[in-house]
Amino acid sequence: MNETVAAVNQPKTQFKDYPDVLTVQQTAELLSVCKNTIYKLIRENDLPCRRIGSAIRIRKNDVLDYMRQ
Repeated sequence: MNETVAAVNQPKTQFKDYPDVLTVQQTAELLSVCKNTIYKLIRENDLPCRRIGSAIRIRKNDVLDYMRQ
């Protein structure tokens, strides 16, 4: 029961609190999905991304655009 109360009292991170360029993990958190879903959206060209070496970065504005679809 204490765990439930602690979870309710934790502050929720707001969209504005995230950086302008996101990792796959951060994008998954924002959309409340798993990382595999983000990879699928990228693979199907539903969510634009930038690759920097092996790292994938997603602009927060692109996430907003996706959410508006």
